[in-house]
Formats: sequence, structure tokens, C-alpha cells
Amino acid sequence: MTLQQLRYLIAVAEHGSMTGAAQELFVVQPALSRSLQSLERELNVVLFTRVGRGLVPTAAGVQVINLARKVLRGVQAIKDLVRVEDPTHSDTVHLAATATLAIECTSGLLPGLAKLHPELHIVVDRQDSREALFASLRSGETDIALVDLPAPGGFEVLPLRSYEVVLVSPKHTRLSDPVSWTELEGLPMILPPRSSARRADFEMLFATAGVRPTVAMETDDRGAWIPCVVAGHGSVLWYADLAQPFASSVAVRSMSPRLIRTVGLVRGRGPISREVRALLDYTRRQGVQEMEYV
Repeated sequence: MTLQQLRYLIAVAEHGSMTGAAQELFVVQPALSRSLQSLERELNVVLFTRVGRGLVPTAAGVQVINLARKVLRGVQAIKDLVRVEDPTHSDTVHLAATATLAIECTSGLLPGLAKLHPELHIVVDRQDSREALFASLRSGETDIALVDLPAPGGFEVLPLRSYEVVLVSPKHTRLSDPVSWTELEGLPMILPPRSSARRADFEMLFATAGVRPTVAMETDDRGAWIPCVVAGHGSVLWYADLAQPFASSVAVRSMSPRLIRTVGLVRGRGPISREVRALLDYTRRQGVQEMEYV
């Protein structure tokens, strides 16, 4: 029996459904169901019975739920005691992001969170690559991360929003608008270094489209991409929202069919701190949906 199972049990009882409990807990419904089934086998009792579309605790379930609440209240009391006595404790959340998404985070996510939770201190740790970002999550140096999805297995994922990715080219590049994928064949492009995971994503994208652009330049410094396009070195695939402010200096074209990427928050599957939960609760109230990549 684990504290996580007890939290799952109480959430299902309070929501009367697996779906509502899963949304509150930021877990996928099958994982929640498996956890409660395991608890039932260990206790050798049936905890819930289905009534219509909802779940209602059995007599044994009511007893277990009441005891579970007492256990969790005791655990929280211990945590609160430690928080008060530990002068090094702070309400700081370390949120990792690549350079580009760090801008999105600080401009789009954090201002609203700061108004709702002024006691929280969000430190945005900029990482040079996705590999470094996920490594910081695995090591515990980072509490949560803002990344392009999908994420590797072993993480919980909360998608935030979808972005259109467009082709940004030197001003006088002659291409259709929107530009077809076939027009990328032989097109001079600025890409991440060949050894990077991000480059592998691009190569897979091009292979799926059946095209081979010409590699005009390789750099992982995304801050240099637009200046290099303005200088005429090649084209890049870039977020439309970030490219539009430079539309007077470059040509911005949608792809046909359009290219859409999703950005989300990613965390490990360990216990959720109060501070991280506040961040997740805030994003959930903005209308996002939870999913898990396995």
C-alpha cells in the first residue's frame, strides 16, 4: 500500500468517477484504475461499485477512505512541521526550458501564475538542448520542464497549446505561399547540428515528406537563426508567433499541409510538491488536457 494509492482512492471517492479523479491527479485513467485494482487485491475487498455512470464506495470502501484521509492528514502535518522548522525551505519551482520556450514561458505562462500565487518563486533554467533538459528532470535538478512534445517515456505530460511552424526564408526567395513540402527539395536551410536530437527530428520530418533540403548552415543557437535568414544564408522552420515580428525583413509562409507542434509541461512520476501542483492546477484551469506518452 502506498500514499499514492490512498490519494487516488480519495480522489475517485470525491469525484465519483475515474475520469474526474484522473484529471485532478494529472495521471492517465488506465494507470489510476490499475492502482486501485492493486489496492483492492491487497486488501481483499471491493472499494467501489458502479451506479449508472458513476462510482460509489462500498461499505468497506467508506471505512478505508476515512482511514486514508486520516493517514494523509498526518503526512501533511509532518510536511508542514518540517517546512516551518527548515529555514532553507523556499516556495521555489525550477522550471527548465530551451531558450525559445523560455521566452514563451516567461511571457505567456508566468505572469498569470504570479498574480494567482504571488508566494511562488519560479526559476526558469534555460537548457541548451532537449537532452540536457530531460537529464535535469531525471536527476531532480529540475522540478518541471516546458518542451516540444512528444516526450520520452517515463514522464507525465500536460499539453499546453499547439503552435504552427512556418517556413521563414530570405525576403526574395521565390516559393509558393503556402509552400508545398516538395518545394523544400534542395532548398538551402539552416538546421541544428547533425549530432543533436533536434536534428534527428528534422531529418525524420523531411524523410516523411520525401524531400532533401540542402544544409546551408548548422547551428543550435536559435537566437542566430533569424539573423542568418535575414543575411540570406538559408531558410528555417520556426514558430509562426516568433517569426511574425520579423515579417518586414523575411518571408514567412505556412506549409501545405500545415505543420503543427504541441508544447507541454513535463515532469517525472514521483510525488508532486505543493508548489508544482499549484503550477499544474493553474495550467489545468486554462483549459488544457492531460495525456501520457509511453
